[in-house]
Amino acid sequence: MPPVRTPTPMFHELNVVTKEIEINAPPSRVFAAWTEPDHIERWFTDKVSGWPGVGSTLSFKFKNFGFSVDYTLAEMRPDTKVVYKTRLPGVGTQVLTIKLARRAPKTIVTLSESGPENHKSDPVESGVDSGWQMALSVLKNYVENHFGKNRETFFAMLPAQFEFPTLRHLFTTEEGWNKWLNLQSPPPEKAGDLYSVKFDSGATASGKVLALTHHEISMAWDEIDGYWEIKSFPTGGDNKGLCMRGGTYSGDKHKTEDIEAQIKATMVQLFAALSAS
Repeated sequence: MPPVRTPTPMFHELNVVTKEIEINAPPSRVFAAWTEPDHIERWFTDKVSGWPGVGSTLSFKFKNFGFSVDYTLAEMRPDTKVVYKTRLPGVGTQVLTIKLARRAPKTIVTLSESGPENHKSDPVESGVDSGWQMALSVLKNYVENHFGKNRETFFAMLPAQFEFPTLRHLFTTEEGWNKWLNLQSPPPEKAGDLYSVKFDSGATASGKVLALTHHEISMAWDEIDGYWEIKSFPTGGDNKGLCMRGGTYSGDKHKTEDIEAQIKATMVQLFAALSAS
């Protein structure tokens, strides 16, 4: 098996954060995933409204989180560069720049996010670092393995109080995993590692780890032709959001309902393990 190239660490200089990842696909495919509404909905957001032309506005709806973001498509160079801008109330202007470079047969994606809020907190503790690493891992998985397939999503979230290292222990150690699931493989240590777990229902999830960050993990879920993520983020004060979500490209909506029920039950188990730690 060839070595797996994992995303580079986040750079944090003043108010800019930058991330890079390598995708085994031509730039045209990656460009489409960033600019065409149908493709964006298959890996990033739940719904995109608008027409992708320079100067136009695309509205990204995140239904499970209950908000939308309107992005102006400020610049678009086919297969090379995309720039989105938005103005967030009480925050200021955020600029998202995506650059694509051909390194045959792969594409190097460099993502930069700038904004007045980025320098006010630790990018690791704030979730900016991990959030983009997770998102780019899902993009990579979509473009390389599921391009053009529609996605059905599942979601569960609970408020909680915990420290990020405590959560990370629960998905990076054998002891931690077995507090809320039955680990069937060595505990994953990095992106590219293989994992296998069994749910209380008897169902299994296995595949390759897509990203493993300071406090989050995304994993391919081969049994459902999809992926799942464990996410966490500050919500104010000592409070955090604990989230489990993912998607399947199998095309079976009824199966997705069953998966979501299982994920919600598993979320309760993870919450209990976290509370007891």
